[in-house]
Amino acid sequence: MPHRTSFGGDVFALVYDARSREVSAYNGSGAAPRSIDRELFRAGFPTQGGALATVPGAIAALVDLANEHGRLGLDRDLAPAIAYAEGGFPVSDVLAEGMAEEGERLALDPEATRIFGPRGRWPQAGEMLQQPDLAASLRAIARDGADVFYRGDLGARFVEGIAAIGGAIDRGDLSAHRTDHPEAIAIEYRGLRVIGQPPVSQGHILLEELAIAEGLDLRAMEWGSADLVHQMVETKKLAFADRDAFAGDPRHVEFDPRRLLAGEFVASRRRALAGKATERTEAGSLMTPADTTYLAVVDRDGNAVSLIESVFSAFGAAVIVPGTGLLLNNRLTGFALDARSPNALVGGKRPVHTLNTVIVLDGSAPRFVFGTPGRHAQVQTNFQLAVALIDFGMDVQRAIEEPRWFHESGRTLKVERRYPEAVRRALATKGHEIAVLDDWAAVTGGAQAIAIEPNGAFAGGADPRREGQAAGY
Repeated sequence: MPHRTSFGGDVFALVYDARSREVSAYNGSGAAPRSIDRELFRAGFPTQGGALATVPGAIAALVDLANEHGRLGLDRDLAPAIAYAEGGFPVSDVLAEGMAEEGERLALDPEATRIFGPRGRWPQAGEMLQQPDLAASLRAIARDGADVFYRGDLGARFVEGIAAIGGAIDRGDLSAHRTDHPEAIAIEYRGLRVIGQPPVSQGHILLEELAIAEGLDLRAMEWGSADLVHQMVETKKLAFADRDAFAGDPRHVEFDPRRLLAGEFVASRRRALAGKATERTEAGSLMTPADTTYLAVVDRDGNAVSLIESVFSAFGAAVIVPGTGLLLNNRLTGFALDARSPNALVGGKRPVHTLNTVIVLDGSAPRFVFGTPGRHAQVQTNFQLAVALIDFGMDVQRAIEEPRWFHESGRTLKVERRYPEAVRRALATKGHEIAVLDDWAAVTGGAQAIAIEPNGAFAGGADPRREGQAAGY
């Protein structure tokens, strides 16, 4: 799925260790090049190119995960990926469509054209895609670990290649990178402990949504009703307004998401819920702020991983660093160009990420592991999943397949066509301007989830809106 993920992108994960009964967080996101100048983007960000990339964090994060929690060794972990890169794999319908849609951007990069279009055109579904340069890079990582990229020969070739295509990442940027291990953030919700991804992920949005909802009697409302959808949408608006006002890289700005989850602040936000749809939502007062793929895994011993990775936009920056096979992210566009924003672009700083994952504990044992791709839809879809699973007791597949809503801005509320007409009319009377999506709208994500039942059985669910499956063995 090179249109959604790459070793040139980022990884976030939550890992539950069954022996210690603790959850650890992995923030595998990279910083902007230290030499970057915001004035370079005075006219806005370009649509593609090496200048859009932050330091790739995926390599370090995945190697750290394998070393700290894996059983097989890095060479065996990477062997299937190496085989797919070298021997090739049949292109799926979705990947073929993605290449056709992004063809103009990809065609601007000779390396992307050479690797993805060796027939003189983009591959069709069923045709093989081989990436020998990527296979060689993966072999080097399997042999020498992450250091070969951040402080070794592969990194030297990466820096030389990215400079040739207009990127600013240098050897110092690579050598300074480390996977961040911030303390996971959590709230109590309906007797369960919901654990979210800490900054620079925006996982705090989901937790703030749930913290506000904790004081609402959602169970008294019918699932899928206009009353329930309205309350959840307006709750979402409050949490997003707080993100825009306060969230940024804690290494560069004063931002502690726990302040957004504190009782008095949450109560004040709950009081701000409106009876009618709001056009613009103000942030609360603290008195002193993609294309993606997600997976959930639980093993026989009860260890659990909730992991998400991305290159941000489809095909990221739409450039491949010559000689490495590494497709670059365009995560720099996640920064604000307004110098007053806590998420303002600054060299050496990480942008706020939409990427977030969820693990829900019952006592000290995992009850649910779930997440979704979908940029700003992620914390909205995860909110809907959490309420469906926890408040309404749905099984994971039903919770995933229920009709979804998605809000971007203003009073416009996008809802899947499967919402009954009566519900759509009732939402309109509450002030929402309804836009109808397809029955199964990919813009709302592609959720995957696992439930660990009280009797010890596992139940997996996969989203028909995107490629994915539930499997047990």
